[in-house]
Amino acid sequence: MAKNTVDTFYVVLTNVSGEAQAAFRTSNSWGYYAVSFELQTIDGRAVALTKKPQGFTKNNPTTFVIPPGEQMVYPIKLDDEWDAVPPPPVAGESPIAVTIKAIYEVKPTPESAQQHVWSGRVESEAYHFNFRHWLEHASGPVQVVDAIAGIMRPAGIDWRINCFVAGR
Repeated sequence: MAKNTVDTFYVVLTNVSGEAQAAFRTSNSWGYYAVSFELQTIDGRAVALTKKPQGFTKNNPTTFVIPPGEQMVYPIKLDDEWDAVPPPPVAGESPIAVTIKAIYEVKPTPESAQQHVWSGRVESEAYHFNFRHWLEHASGPVQVVDAIAGIMRPAGIDWRINCFVAGR
């Protein structure tokens, strides 16, 4: 992914259940990898956007509680801490139309059971936007994402995910 990306966007995880829900903090391996994205081009090529593996010097399964109706906001900047497999298409001068969906996934582990953390996978609907991936020029930075916007509401799940770009 890009070393210099202009926009930070936000994934908002909302507890839509009637009970408080525990979630892992992003400062540990259980929560660090929980948010990912799937990008798909018009010709059907899929690209998985996930956090790159990293070492955790102190890796405890710490959690936070999201009360009913409340949210956790995940600021996302698709920078060099993210991996795209396979590599995303290069648009050059013109953007490429793609769809993207946000994913919140926590796999069942002994730690999730012990901490009473929700486990499972929540996917948003697919949303359309223009993908720009410029080659680096002396006159400016590399930009990967032009805009991601939309309200993402998976059905029949205790979570709702919103994804938006500030100031758009």
